[in-house]
Amino acid sequence: MTKILPFKIPVLRENSVIVEEDIQSHFYDYLHQHPEVQLTWILKGEGTLLAGNYTGHFSSGEIYWLGQNQPHVFRCDPIYFQKKTWLKAQSISVFFDVSEVPSSLGNIPELHELKQFAQRSSRGYRIEPKDYVAVTEAFLRVRVLQGLQRLTAFLQLIDLVLHHSSHQPLSDGEVGSDLTEREGTRMHAIFDYTLKNFNKEVTVGDAAEIVHMTPEAFCRFFKKHTHKTYITFLNEVRVEQACRRLKTGTDVMVSEIAYECGFGNVSHFNRVFRKVMNKTPREYQVSAQKGRK
Repeated sequence: MTKILPFKIPVLRENSVIVEEDIQSHFYDYLHQHPEVQLTWILKGEGTLLAGNYTGHFSSGEIYWLGQNQPHVFRCDPIYFQKKTWLKAQSISVFFDVSEVPSSLGNIPELHELKQFAQRSSRGYRIEPKDYVAVTEAFLRVRVLQGLQRLTAFLQLIDLVLHHSSHQPLSDGEVGSDLTEREGTRMHAIFDYTLKNFNKEVTVGDAAEIVHMTPEAFCRFFKKHTHKTYITFLNEVRVEQACRRLKTGTDVMVSEIAYECGFGNVSHFNRVFRKVMNKTPREYQVSAQKGRK
């Protein structure tokens, strides 16, 4: 296997469907993209998913569809990077390139439907199966089988995903698929810096300095590749972190969470949180804790 470069993943071509099981201290933490569609089941691990211009929390048990050439990274929480941690991250990913489906096979209704869905799904989705057990069992069959049996199991998995699941869009649209390797390296540096420093005072100038750009050039660059401003992205990261604390911190004051996540005052936190989540922090906390009961 060749060295992994930014925005490129080596895929063996002996099979049309590639399966990769990942078990290690944390997931690959470099923003990357590849022409293959990626269907990933997170067995263990949690952190922040960046996919196109989407920023959100991922956790064990979730399933994601990542589109062709959609920049993404499953960035595990900081505790997974500690040397003495006992935590492990585990996932099963299925990769396939719909552009390699021959035109003759593309006329088969089932494959034509898959090709059409894949071509219009560049934004990515969180997959919510109607029958979770059936979908995860299909993942396991694809992992262990080979040859024609693997292809058959793969088509069964796709049928469950396309026809027996709901699809929650991630990115607002096709974002970042035209990134060059240099641009991808810059975006990774920006994301990495933000995820490590969101709880501090961060300015556009600070982020621009990381990639050796003027603030003006940086703002144009970031808006071009994400369709949003850097401050909007920074606030989304902070809100995503606040949501996790609100879910688990029943005895923690909202004001304390606001300051822990980098907001200078509670009123600003409340305004930003409502804009991102369409509800107040307290409303979110109540609904999240009801869902856990």
